[in-house]
Amino acid sequence: MKMVKFAAIMSGLLLVTQVFADEQKFENLNQYFEYLPNAVHKNWTPYKANSDYEVLVQFRVKKNGEITDPVIVKSTNEHANNSVLNAVKAGAPYRPLPEKFPGESVNTQIELKFIK
Repeated sequence: MKMVKFAAIMSGLLLVTQVFADEQKFENLNQYFEYLPNAVHKNWTPYKANSDYEVLVQFRVKKNGEITDPVIVKSTNEHANNSVLNAVKAGAPYRPLPEKFPGESVNTQIELKFIK
């Protein structure tokens, strides 16, 4: 798996997103992986906590942009899990995968961090 990291400051919060994908497919997805975390961020209303937390969500993006199987892989604050899952679902369907993408879907993990 290959990882790309994005960071953004939104509403005074530092949000860090990491996207993981199979390396052999990654070459065709650079622009897509710049878009996808931003699309998830746009729909995320972070759970307000008194301390930092991170949530790693995994889902599969189909060729047509639909998603399947969104699940929380790791979380340091279980109260935040629903806000992350809701953000992933709210953005769907996402843009279709690039035409030259060799597969029917890509498995993706995005890590959202709330840093107080």
